[in-house]
Amino acid sequence: MKHLLTILLSFIIFHNFGQQLFYQDVLYGGVTGAGFSTGAASDTTYNIIQIPAGSSIKKAYLIAAVHGTPPPTHIILNGKNYIFNSTNIITTGFTSINTSNLTFVNSSTQAIDITNDIDSSITSYEMIISQQYQNGSYAAFYLYIVFENPLFSKITCNLFLNIQNVSPYNIYNIFGLNSINNIKPVGLGLIISDFCSTTFVQDGSYIYINDSLIGLIGGPDSNSSTWHCAATYANFAHYNDTLYGLSDDTPDSLMNKADVLADIKSYVNYGDTTIKISLIEQSLFGRYTNPLWALMLSYYTPCDTFSTSAYAVQDTICYGDSVQLFASGGVQYSWYGAFGGLSDSAVANPMASPPQTTTYICTITNDSGCVKTEHVKVYVIPPVDSIKVKPTLCGEQTGKITAEFNGNYTFTLLDSNNQTVASNTTGIFSQLPQGTYILQSQNQQCTYYDTLTVGYVNQTVASFWRNPYQGKAPLTVEFGNQSQIATDFVWLFPNDTFYTPNLTYTFDTGGVYPVCLVAYNNYPHCSDTACYTFFVEENALLEVPNVFSPNGDGKNDFFTLQFFDAAGISAIQVDIFNRWGQTVHQFSWQNTPPAHLNVWNGTNANGEKLPEGTYFYTITYNLNGKPLNQKGSVTLVR
Repeated sequence: MKHLLTILLSFIIFHNFGQQLFYQDVLYGGVTGAGFSTGAASDTTYNIIQIPAGSSIKKAYLIAAVHGTPPPTHIILNGKNYIFNSTNIITTGFTSINTSNLTFVNSSTQAIDITNDIDSSITSYEMIISQQYQNGSYAAFYLYIVFENPLFSKITCNLFLNIQNVSPYNIYNIFGLNSINNIKPVGLGLIISDFCSTTFVQDGSYIYINDSLIGLIGGPDSNSSTWHCAATYANFAHYNDTLYGLSDDTPDSLMNKADVLADIKSYVNYGDTTIKISLIEQSLFGRYTNPLWALMLSYYTPCDTFSTSAYAVQDTICYGDSVQLFASGGVQYSWYGAFGGLSDSAVANPMASPPQTTTYICTITNDSGCVKTEHVKVYVIPPVDSIKVKPTLCGEQTGKITAEFNGNYTFTLLDSNNQTVASNTTGIFSQLPQGTYILQSQNQQCTYYDTLTVGYVNQTVASFWRNPYQGKAPLTVEFGNQSQIATDFVWLFPNDTFYTPNLTYTFDTGGVYPVCLVAYNNYPHCSDTACYTFFVEENALLEVPNVFSPNGDGKNDFFTLQFFDAAGISAIQVDIFNRWGQTVHQFSWQNTPPAHLNVWNGTNANGEKLPEGTYFYTITYNLNGKPLNQKGSVTLVR
């Protein structure tokens, strides 16, 4: 099987990263750990750890694997409530598979320091886990405890958390270890999830240590849900040169199915400071991938115990501020934080500007090459989560500003002149007119300012009815206002303006008259305009015959235009066309015409009589200086 790995890797481009060292220490004492998992369901689980009498707790962490970005989750451990949320993220930025819908999601590992809550005399733990799967889930909970006992042998304890994307094949180069003494047990334990059954769906993974196969792992742990893809973890204790397997884990040199604990001393060399761990999925072309969330190493080391420390000048800062970190006890320092923000990660005393609450891990190396870790948690008081602005109805005061937040804030709203509009603790400000505002949000010693603009929505609609729509001058028209969401009105007529909702207006002379109504709601810019054009006929009407008979009998011998009140009419031009569009006669008159104006006797320009039939005409003239025209046809009968 060792050759199988070599063949597989020759065809696969694999990721080659180490896990992130979270905790490492050299002490006289030991380490123990137990996992809890219920799959997707809400349930209570039990597990047992092993702490010898006379020991004292050095450090304890409650660890969780996080698929995606689920909401905060409450976990009850032996009656005490813990909240997993974004402030507990240790490593992030890698992908895992969300088994609820088999999609890849951005994931993280989280850890809560519960050292002060652990009693060394208590070895049985009950965990109540709430139902999940909303934008992701928390999984693979694990209790990791380091204890001291001066009567025991020296041990180095290592806890690594995942920083690598999940795929069917992963190589983990674990480095930065204290020198390994493989004369005594070298304990390796895993925290994994979603490794489905090795038989039911064949979704386990082969595990290799320094290219030596040590087993095929997968399937639910004995303390997990019966679901075949629940979490699997090493339940163990290691102290006084003895590795103990708890629950379904055995401290032999192999791993098998849900047994993910092994003594790997035969796969490493004395003095090693790195270990290569390979996970190759059982079925490379299956639809599942298997996430390794954390791994634990414990072994005897030639390194001596040594003292280190790390701290921040202050543990709580405002968002956007910086704080000085300090570490001591070594000759080399390496800082890590999931969200960055470090001025220099390779110095003892960097400046930190985390964008959110972050646990910084300082890896400290002394002059003997031995390594320990220290943690500094910097709490960042965040600004409000978000601010929503609702625009006002134009011309009114219906705008709204709403701050969405967690924690205790006081809010003050200022206008553009820095005058206080209102203050409260709800973050809700209503009945606001349009304008620019400054929202001051204060939480503890932190004050944040946001400049916001309350815009407007113009819902004013201008509309009016008119009666009649058209007619002859003088024409009296009633105008009725039908506008909506408006308080003021302006009527615009040619050369006239009226400020009234409704009116009656008389057009004294004929012509073309545009009429507009401007409706606005309190302010001129909150307006809308509606327009209508009136075509008013003059009283001086022109009557044109539709037939004439130029036969010399003295009756209807001419194509005659009849005017009624011809005052104001001038510059008359008449053009006659045959049915082929050819001009057969033209007539013009410049001054005010008589009541009857004979324009055509049925002949062409040469005085020749034209045949009977239909002819067409255009008549153009000026009426009070305005050009008008009229078209039609006339029948010539002899």
